[in-house]
Amino acid sequence: MKGSGLRLIIVALIVTGLYAWFGNAIPQSPWEAPKRKVITAEMTPRELAREGAAIYKKSGCGVCHSVVGERLRASDLSRIGAERNVEDLAAVLYSGADIMAPANKPPANLTDEEITALIAYLQSLGGRPKVRLGDVKAP
Repeated sequence: MKGSGLRLIIVALIVTGLYAWFGNAIPQSPWEAPKRKVITAEMTPRELAREGAAIYKKSGCGVCHSVVGERLRASDLSRIGAERNVEDLAAVLYSGADIMAPANKPPANLTDEEITALIAYLQSLGGRPKVRLGDVKAP
């Protein structure tokens, strides 16, 4: 009985050592936080919409909201750009909805420029983006 316990400990140490060796043998690269893209007033609504699409993805909006006609945890946004005006979109993006969890409520650490880009992206889903920097006023 004593011998089998000792063998088990030795096997566990060998396995642990192999995992440690293997983990340290994998090349590591330094992690850097994603850099924020500078959004300027010279950007066209289409350029803003492209930036808004990237913001939508990196901010995790797609976890709850679909843009392809599906219903996830929250409303589908595939036609919202055609159905809502800029003021309505801005109001929701700045204040959120009552059902959103506090950690996920907008503006989710977004700048005014990023919110404008996100509105341009939402407009592009239902038509053509028209919003430019300076058009959106924080409520």
